[in-house]
Amino acid sequence: MQTKEINQLTEIKDFLVKFALNPSGMVLLAGMNGTGKSYAARAVYSDFNPPMSTMEFDDKIFTSQASLNIKWQEVINKYGTTLYLLKNLCYPKLLILDDIGTRAPSEAFLDFLYAIIDYRYENRESRGTIITTNLTSDTMRVKFGDAFVSRVGGGKIFRFEGEDRRSIQF
Repeated sequence: MQTKEINQLTEIKDFLVKFALNPSGMVLLAGMNGTGKSYAARAVYSDFNPPMSTMEFDDKIFTSQASLNIKWQEVINKYGTTLYLLKNLCYPKLLILDDIGTRAPSEAFLDFLYAIIDYRYENRESRGTIITTNLTSDTMRVKFGDAFVSRVGGGKIFRFEGEDRRSIQF
């Protein structure tokens, strides 16, 4: 899978091809189910080849909100703190948070997620973050708050249009 194979408007595809070479800034991919947001994010993830690093953390991470929430709960239960997990998500050159808003976050998880987004927003010149969502900006504000949406929306926003490519007819 490569960014050049993304089936979207030329503007979106061209931006994501360049982004995969050197991720920086915040990118929001929004739209209905099945319009190719996750596919495009995975293509960027696949195409990004970080330079050799001496960091103790991964150079790129792809996770969904649901998977991250489960990992967060496991880490709390096992270690009583999420500091290492937080650093692991703040420091990579590329972080992709897929399907943000598929479930309502708890207050504690929302604080954790906000800390990640805030750090990455403040360091956006040296780190790239892609967020995919089915939510509108109004719905995202209700679930995640104004400060979260302000940071996420402070970058490049692309609306993915079209029919659900995964739709099954019965």
